Amino acid sequence: VWDSTQGTIDQVIGAIPDNWKNGDDSLKQLQIGSSCTSIGSYAFYYCSGFTGALTIPNSVTSIGMYAFSECPGFTSLTLPTNPNFTTISKESFSYGYGFTGNLVIPDNVTTIKEFAFYACTNLTGDLVIPDSVATIERGAFQDCYALTGSLTLPTNPNFTTIADGLCRASGFTGSLVIPASVTIIEQSAFNDCSGFTGSLIIPDSVTSIGSNAFTSCSGFTGSLTLPTNPNFTTIGSFAFSSCSGFTGSLTIPNSVTNIVSFAFGSCSGFTGSLTIPDSVTGIGSGAFSSCSGLTGSLTIGNSVTSIGSRAFYQCENLTGSLVIPDSVTGIGNNAFNGCSAITSVSILATPAPTISSDAFLNMTSVSPAEIHVPVGATGYAASYDGLTVVYDL
Repeated sequence: VWDSTQGTIDQVIGAIPDNWKNGDDSLKQLQIGSSCTSIGSYAFYYCSGFTGALTIPNSVTSIGMYAFSECPGFTSLTLPTNPNFTTISKESFSYGYGFTGNLVIPDNVTTIKEFAFYACTNLTGDLVIPDSVATIERGAFQDCYALTGSLTLPTNPNFTTIADGLCRASGFTGSLVIPASVTIIEQSAFNDCSGFTGSLIIPDSVTSIGSNAFTSCSGFTGSLTLPTNPNFTTIGSFAFSSCSGFTGSLTIPNSVTNIVSFAFGSCSGFTGSLTIPDSVTGIGSGAFSSCSGLTGSLTIGNSVTSIGSRAFYQCENLTGSLVIPDSVTGIGNNAFNGCSAITSVSILATPAPTISSDAFLNMTSVSPAEIHVPVGATGYAASYDGLTVVYDL
């Protein structure tokens, strides 16, 4: 290593130890020679004065966590192709603001630890993660805004989890292909990745989609296909919220039992009718709120027990008759507020479900202005939100 005044000020042969130059911002240049075999944890952490290319020779078999974190002056990164270099450690290159150009991950790598390249905001182009990689931990490429090319995920059969925040707020464009090996998509995995386009197919191998997994992926312009895996039972909160570009009909698989809050909120591009299958027991708050493109009928399955607040708020183009099955015991506030094209409402439950305030407000096309309930039913108010209760079913 060198500084700007004294020339060479220190050197080491073989393994670079942990914390070797941790926090020394006087250092200006770094040359790693072919005698180097490993780079310790925090070895160059916060050495903010380094400039130029960071080339790690092929002799290196390991790089410790935070080894080059907070080194924003480096302008490019070359990783070793040594077959024994298999792991990119936790935050080893995080906050590498100065890295530019493509990031090439060698095909000897099998594991990319959490936040390995977090906030490397000037890396550009495509990112190809080789098929040798089986594990990518949370936030590995989060906030890599300038990666504006395509993302290729590994097809390694052991790559089963797309981790929490993996590519959150990155700039990727083009189609997103989820490999058939994936079983879990964790929370916020692709949150705010608004550059992805086309359709999105979640393969049948997937059993879990976490909260905010695809929130604000507004660039998708085709259909959404959900998995038909019998173990896929829950659509997480905000999972597809504000994915306003999806088009075509939305099919909820028969395996799903719970649609959590705002799962499809503000997905205004879906069209046609919507069927909640009989497998579903709960529709969460705001689950389909502002899905204004739905232009057909709404069918609620016979196993639903709760309809959350604002569940269908401002679904202003749903049409036809609304039949709420006798399984329902609770209807949240504003659940159907603004469903202004629905023409009739029937509630089959007896005794009456709990009906919260403004549940049927602004349903201006219901004519006559009535809610139909079973003869002899108990517990209903005389009217709800201007719709008179009539006992005629």
